[in-house]
Amino acid sequence: MGAWGTLLATIAGAAIALVGQHLVKRSEERARISELLLEQCAVVAASSTEFRDRIWEERHLGLEGRVAGWDLSALRLATARVHILSKDEALLSSLDQLNRAGRRLGSCWRRGDVNDADYDDLWDRHGAAMKQFLAASGKVVRRRLSHF
Repeated sequence: MGAWGTLLATIAGAAIALVGQHLVKRSEERARISELLLEQCAVVAASSTEFRDRIWEERHLGLEGRVAGWDLSALRLATARVHILSKDEALLSSLDQLNRAGRRLGSCWRRGDVNDADYDDLWDRHGAAMKQFLAASGKVVRRRLSHF
């Protein structure tokens, strides 16, 4: 009976070790995805802020070509990654609102001969969308990271 007991204990120990390894690997994968989400949300925020800064530089400092030199592809790539990494409705909605506000502000700016009232309204909407995105992304990332 001692050999059977030893065999059962060995099998149970191996099963516990395998389950433990699986749980650790799963937890590490979740942490990695959460860190990727954090990074991509930060890229969206930084890129959108840079866009605003470039418009401000052209408008207030008279620097030519600042908006034209902005890297739109980085924002698009980060946006796609956030959509892939998260299914949180509030985060994705705020991201879409931020991108829509950015398109409207950029369109207004690129048309030239900008009406001050329209520009100010679009500028404020973009700023509000940015704050909403930062709040939503912070909430999602903190929630995901706190589960580890």
